[in-house]
Amino acid sequence: MLEVLIVGGGVMGAATAYALARRGRRVLLLEQFALGHARGSSHGLSRLFRYAYPQAIYTQLAVAARQAWAALEADACQRLLINTGALDIAQTDLPYLKACAAQLAAAGVPFEQLSADELRSRFPALAVTDQTIGLYQPDAGILPASRCVATLIEQARRYGAVVATGVRVDRLLPDGTGVRVDAAGATYRAQRVVITAGSYTPVLLRQLGLSFPLLITREQSAFFLPHHRVLSKIGYLPVVRDHGHGDGESLLVCYPDMGEGVKAELFGTGVVVRDPYVLPPLPDPVESERIARRLEATLPGFAARLLRAETCRMTHTPTGDFLIDHHPEYRQILLAVPCSGHGFKFAPLIGEILADLAMQGTTKYDITTFRIDRLRMSPALT
Repeated sequence: MLEVLIVGGGVMGAATAYALARRGRRVLLLEQFALGHARGSSHGLSRLFRYAYPQAIYTQLAVAARQAWAALEADACQRLLINTGALDIAQTDLPYLKACAAQLAAAGVPFEQLSADELRSRFPALAVTDQTIGLYQPDAGILPASRCVATLIEQARRYGAVVATGVRVDRLLPDGTGVRVDAAGATYRAQRVVITAGSYTPVLLRQLGLSFPLLITREQSAFFLPHHRVLSKIGYLPVVRDHGHGDGESLLVCYPDMGEGVKAELFGTGVVVRDPYVLPPLPDPVESERIARRLEATLPGFAARLLRAETCRMTHTPTGDFLIDHHPEYRQILLAVPCSGHGFKFAPLIGEILADLAMQGTTKYDITTFRIDRLRMSPALT
């Protein structure tokens, strides 16, 4: 019998396999597609690592996650997190930035609050009004998503984890204190099962008789060739998060050019995914144009030419908080949906937390916010 079987080989499943295998546990990870596939949430060139959150729990976990990434980098003998800095800009009346600054100060994370004049001086590519303010985190940066997942998988295998691809789980059956897993014509038995299946989680929850409101959206990123080639590079441009002018504008996130153009994306504009197994459509040119217009307003000249666009998925809980908990009826099954569009940065820490829960039933980290009963009390997503 396996000690732990993990369902889903994205960044969270890979991080959990790595954490468990390092502890000498017998681990099997099942991924229904190829590793690094583009039908989920863990592929691509970049994800943002930042500390700025208005809630203390996420800033505190980000500090611990940075240490976990450093430990992985040392173990794998390679650099993953690329320091670029991150800059949030908004109008002076946005409470979000004030709350973020308070949490950064409480956690001892370096940051700067910048006026409009200071923004113009430090980041001349930005278009700012006299009412614009900035919150700059010098220690934030970019995680190369696909390479991070590949590194976690490689290290998990190095420590003895077995990773099988092209194996779709057909049925999960709690069996006494363990779990029977039927997948691709084979049957496995495990003491514990950890579900880290991203947008495919609702399919597995239905098998377990659990109804939980998860919203899945297809999000789009666009890559542009800017006029200002130098000002778009790392060292000149941090990751920019433009919260808009308070009139219903979506959050724009823009990444510096890492060799494939400037990446930009809008949050809150994704299309709802009803069936995760339906192949994702091609990127929408209308959405690419919407991104281009918003990028041009924030960084004039940066949307000069569209190079390409790509899609990924976000799996949202009702509050946007993570779901990390035991199944309410079967404690040998762990549910992990640390997503909602901001989870990637926490992956190696989440892996450690899930390894704790799988082997000890508890963890030293405060995950009360992520309990299923607490999330269930929140308004359901529609």
